[in-house]
Parts: sequence; C-alpha cells; structure tokens
Amino acid sequence: MRTRENFDRNWMFHVGEVGKIVKTVKKAGMIAGLTNALGEERHEPFAIGEAARITQNVARELLGDPNFEIAQIYGSDTPKDKITGWVGVNLPHDWRLEQPYNPERGGAFQGYLPNGVGYYRKVFQIPQEDEGKKIIIEFDGVMRNSSVWVNGCFVGDHLSGYTSFHYDITDLLKYGDEEGDNVILVRTDTTGGDEGWWYEGGGIYRHVWLTKHDYLHVDRWGTFVRTERMDNERAAITVETTVSNEYPQPMKYGIRTSILNPDGELVAVTESDCETPGIDKQTVLQSVQVTNPLLWSLDMPHLYEAITELIHDGQIVDTYRTVFGIRTVEYRQNGLYLNGKYVQVKGTCNHQDFAGVGIALPDSVHEYKIKRLLEMGCNAYRCAHHAPAPELLDACDRLGMLVMNENRISESTEIKLDDLKSMLYRDRNHPSIFMWSLGNEEKISGSYQANRMLKRLQDLTKRIDSTRPVTAANLSQQGMDIEVNGVNYAESIKGSQTIGEWFQSHPEAKVLNTENVSFFSARGVYEDDPEGGRCSSYGSRYTMLGKEVDVGNLGGAGGTSTPERSWRYFLNNRFSGGLFVWTGFDYRGETTPFQWPSVLSHFGILDYCGFAKDSYYFYQSIWKDEPIVHLMPHWNWPDRLGQQVEVRVYTNCSEVELVLNGQSLGKKQAETEAGEITLSWQVAYEPGLLEAIAYRDGVMVAAERKETTMEAYSVHLEANRSELLADGQDVSMVTVSVRDQSGRVVPVAGNLIRFHVAGEGKLLGLGNGDPGCHESDKGDTRSVFNGYALALIQSLDEAGEIRIEASSEGLVPAVLTLQSRKDLTN
Repeated sequence: MRTRENFDRNWMFHVGEVGKIVKTVKKAGMIAGLTNALGEERHEPFAIGEAARITQNVARELLGDPNFEIAQIYGSDTPKDKITGWVGVNLPHDWRLEQPYNPERGGAFQGYLPNGVGYYRKVFQIPQEDEGKKIIIEFDGVMRNSSVWVNGCFVGDHLSGYTSFHYDITDLLKYGDEEGDNVILVRTDTTGGDEGWWYEGGGIYRHVWLTKHDYLHVDRWGTFVRTERMDNERAAITVETTVSNEYPQPMKYGIRTSILNPDGELVAVTESDCETPGIDKQTVLQSVQVTNPLLWSLDMPHLYEAITELIHDGQIVDTYRTVFGIRTVEYRQNGLYLNGKYVQVKGTCNHQDFAGVGIALPDSVHEYKIKRLLEMGCNAYRCAHHAPAPELLDACDRLGMLVMNENRISESTEIKLDDLKSMLYRDRNHPSIFMWSLGNEEKISGSYQANRMLKRLQDLTKRIDSTRPVTAANLSQQGMDIEVNGVNYAESIKGSQTIGEWFQSHPEAKVLNTENVSFFSARGVYEDDPEGGRCSSYGSRYTMLGKEVDVGNLGGAGGTSTPERSWRYFLNNRFSGGLFVWTGFDYRGETTPFQWPSVLSHFGILDYCGFAKDSYYFYQSIWKDEPIVHLMPHWNWPDRLGQQVEVRVYTNCSEVELVLNGQSLGKKQAETEAGEITLSWQVAYEPGLLEAIAYRDGVMVAAERKETTMEAYSVHLEANRSELLADGQDVSMVTVSVRDQSGRVVPVAGNLIRFHVAGEGKLLGLGNGDPGCHESDKGDTRSVFNGYALALIQSLDEAGEIRIEASSEGLVPAVLTLQSRKDLTN
C-alpha cells in the first residue's frame, strides 16, 4: 500500500563548501565521503560488490594492511575527522536568512542577504520489509540550483527554485539492519544567477516526502478530476487517471474511484477493468454523477475527495487520494464568472516570504497570510511570479480564496516547458485556481520570438488543462495573442490610446488587470525618511528610481499609482475584471526607492509581519460591505503643537464627522460610487482625542479614535492561536506591543524586546515590519517598530505548556502561556 512519509526532520546543515564532491566517477556508487555512511554510521563507506571485495582483499595482502578499504582507491574525499561545522536543522529551512546583511552595491534586489552554497545531509533507515516497493524522494521546492546524492550515487540536478521534483531511489537504498544506514546529501547553490528580482532565499525551504508504493501505481500527480456539466440537481464529473506499470510484464487490474462529499460520505463510485503493458503508462477516463452537488465558491468552499484504488488479483495494491471542488470558471468579456455568477476580482499579488522565516514558511503561516487577506476583503491571490507551495493552495481551497497560478519564465525551451508541466500537473486539481498565468513582464514581450514561445506555452497548457482560462501578465495590452489579455498598470499607461480605447478597437478581446497600484508606504510612517529607508503612508515623494519630485495633496510619486487612482480607473473600465494590487504583503528585496538601508519592499498593503498599514483600510472600504471608517495618522506629535497636521479618513460610508477633544471640525461627504472615498482635513495639532464618526443615511454606523498616549510602560503579548498541535511544526503568531499605563499602544515606540520561550515550544523567528531594520530574524531580541513586533512560536513534539516571556529595560514584562496538544479536535 502507498505511504507518504514527511521527511523534514533530523537533517544536518553546513553553510559553505565542504570539499570536492564529484558527480561523475569511474565506478558507480564509489563517490563515498559525505554522500555515504561515515564514522559511527552503520556499514561500509559504500556497499561494495564481489569484484570490488576481491580487489580489496588483494590490496590488503599486498600492502600488509588488514584494515585497508577500497574507498581509498576510488577517493573517499571526506576523512571522518573532517566533518565539522554542521548543525542540526528541521525543514523547511532558509539558510540565507541566518546570514548577516551585506550593504555592498547591487544587493538591493535580494534584500542585501548574500548568496552562497549550503549542504544538507540526512542519515536514515529503510526497513527490510520495504524491499520490493518503489521508493521516491519528493522535493516540494529547493532554492536554488540543487544537486542530490544517495548512498554514494549522484542522483540529479534541478535548476528551478520554484518547481517540485522527485527522484526514484529504489535501487540505491540499503534495506534493513544488515545492509545499514542510508545517506542523502543535497547541495544548494544560489550563486549562479537569480531567477527573480526579489529575495529568493536559499535551501530546502519546502517539505520533503518519502513516498513508497507498489510497482503498479497511480502515476505522480496522476489524477485529474474535472467538472464537465452541473446544475442544482447533478454534476457530471470526469476522473482522468494515469497508471504506471513498472513491472516488466503486462498487468491486469481494476480501477475503482470513489467520491466522498465534504462530510466524508460516499456519494458516487465507478470501476473499470484495465491492462497496461510492462514498463509503460496508461491513462483511463471514468465518468461519475454527483447528485445535489455542494459547489466550491468563495462563501462556501466545499471540498470533495476522489479515492482511486488499483485492484490486482483481488487485492488493493495502491490507493491515491485527490481533493477537488465541484465548480466552473469562465472568463467573459465583462469579467470572471464562477459557477455562472459574476465575481469582481479583488486581488493582490504576492511573493512567498515572511518575517522570521524568510521563504521557509510552515503550513500555518501560509494559512495566516491568506486569512489576513480575506479579512481585508481580498478574494484573489496572484502567485508572483512563480508556482507557490502546495500548502498555500490547500489553504486557499479550504478558505475560499481564488488563485492565479503563475509560471516563472515564459520560454519554450525544454527545461522551461518541464517547469511549466510540473506546475500544471501538480496543481490542476485545486478548485481555488481560476486562471493560469504563463509569465510576467518579459523584456521581449510582443516580439516575434516571444509570440512564438507564448503560443507553444498556451497550447501546452490547454492540452494539460482545458478547464481554465490562460493569461500572461505583461506591461501593456498590445502585441499578444492569448486567451485573456493580462494588463499591468493600465491606469498609468501614457500615450494616445487608453485601455478603454484599445478595448473598443478589439471587440473580441478579454482583459484582466494583472498588476496595479505599486504604492510605497511604511507602517506608521508619515514623512519620507530616506536615511532610515522608510516611505510615508501619505504617499512618497520618491519615484521608483529614487528621484524626489513634487506631489499633490492626495497622491504620491512613489510606485506607479495611488490606490484611489487605480480604483477610479477600474470603475471607469469594469470590463477589465477587477484589480490585482502590487502587493498584499511587503517582501524582502526589491527595496525601491531607497536601496540601502532598506532591506524590505514598501509595496505591501500589510507589512512584512502581516500588520495592517493605513492603506489596508482603504481596500476594506472598497471591497467590503460592512461600515468601514479609518483615521490616520496617530495623534502623538509633541513637536508640532499648534501646527497643521493632515488628517485622512478612509470610508465606505456616505458622511464622516471629525471631532477633536469634543469639538466638531465639520462633516465631509464621500462619493463612494465615484470612488472618492478618501477624505482629508488640515488640523492644528493639540494632544488629546481625535475621532472620526461615520454615517449612513444620517445614522452613525462606525467610528474610530486616535488618542495621544503617555510614555511607554509595559510589554503586551497576544497570540492569534492559544492552542497548537504538538507536531513540531505548528505555529502561533504572537503580536508584541508596547503600551502606556492606560493600556494604549504607543504608536512611536521602538523599545528593544528580549524573548525567552520555555516548555514544549520554541522561538522560530522574529520581525517588526521596519524596512530599515537590520536586526536578525533568528535572534532572541527584536525592537518594536512604531509600537509592534511579531514573534513566531513553534510547537515541539510533546504536548504541554509553552511559556513566552518578553521583557524590555524599564518596562513591565509580559508573560503569555500557550498550550500544545496532540489532538486539537477535542
């Protein structure tokens, strides 16, 4: 029977080169050294056959040395006493995050964390009873150029840091105690040139799996469940199954596919008899009907499961499970339709890294990020510019978030086609994916060469998955022949032809905004601070290239457009589907406009820790129906007594009154249908209480207040989850704040906090969202930035209490207790 074992635990890691390790040798399996058993690890440096054993015995007799090993003939290049500098790690792991920042010129795109080489080594056992099974090692993602050895044999290279890959290691393994320990060595190298222009990390940063199954089995990513037709009473489902027969002889077998509803109840079953030649594959189509289907939608993301069983001689030899959703997607000339209903795309573009962990996100951190976007009113996630971790897609499936899944590079070389196939086959069962993007902002876009390559990519994509539309995200709407024209920054395109004019002259075209806004801001910052590497939340004076220019009252030169301008553009061009804002979260690298000392981007609606910037509430006001009113800036300005301070309010209500210390400063109307939802006042500063009171039809429906605080007094801790699964992987996100004696967050606080974690948990990482902060994400201290920091607390393997202490000189410390449990269902 098939098993899939998580292979993340008990690796050793070494940063930097470890000596000469070759990929080609005179004798297969004779590399030895770190690629095979050493020291106290069980068995010989490599398994030697009878011919080599005779050679070894002859050499011992000639040399008069009964301890001589044949490894010395073929080059065991790592003496047992030279294995130093290795540390124990569990995966996922981003080793670049542990390096010090390097401000040398040219490091801005990678966040000033240096490139390099890192090695991973793991010793493991395979039980004797597994001999006779196929055993596959699967890597969900390794950054970047990776090389793999198993038991002295070089297995292969993989170049892309974003696509999943696997190796069949069945014949390389040692089985049982008598044969000994197995060794896998993985070299990761980020020095050969970056795939992207943002921080990409380094190391085995996604999960690794050891899969075991019969020689007759469902192929890797070998099922595709698609909805052919549906109504309220019935859904017609096609299940496409590719079976691999790795026996040398033909095999007769049955395929039984069972469909389970979201409650785990059997709702349909079908069986087929098959025969596949030896060392061959076969694809089988089966049809089933599901009555009264529960559809996957944004509000109710129902998930079904297909269980595929291969039956040979009356025995089940393989079981393969596929989670899917019953739903249809269609992109028409006026936008996206899900299950036949129009959906305005309320999207954000996102890279994959996060505070405290870099690109090595635990599963619960993926889920945390998606939940923060949903709370904003976002309903679509663009994977910029690469295939994501499978666990992010799982979270989007469960929580009801649409996904545009994006290919890294739109070239039709064989290696890039293989990367595209990997993304398509791996991800095509996820109901959250509504569109494939074949690439983004390629410099050759629109050329004859690019159009030829794009056509081949599109044809391949539609052959593998004909159920979803295809786009390519490019800088302009011209020069492409593709199903859906992806347009970046159409609100900012200058020239004689607007997107509306272009659309009118292309009556058959379908258009989707694939990238918008690119607005600079740092959380809680209200003046540009180039020395500190931070941009104003009012709108920066600095352009993408770092040039300072004059700006108007409600706009900034920073980035490409303001949120207000982009929203008005969509309202005037609704055929363009919606918006994909660049970006949902800040990310490491691409530190425009300042470069050093900035190490993070400024584009996020949320900062690097997932804390909301002011613009978060702008998007809430356009994407949510519930009453929203947000007031900015904070009200701690002791050096501006009597001076004018600009006060802004974001709202989806019709009218807002501003009140300072009980005195009304007047009401202003918001034109929500026209997109004019940002209100502004000039207020002479005086300390106290500033309030924004929002009305609909003359009735107060929402209010927000900003109050002048006293000096910092205490540290406060608040967890998003008080209970964790005791699996060594689960994470609670603990918000750290500095407060005054009345319990109010001090919005300008920058105190250094020291952390101590005891019990059945550990401190996984730290962050504060400050683009100019150079403190380590992996230490035990972190400064709060404008009042806040984030601590990621990870469970250990045993259940019990986790005690977190946070202290700062001169402040009352905080203690928070979490509980780690073996089962969270009770």
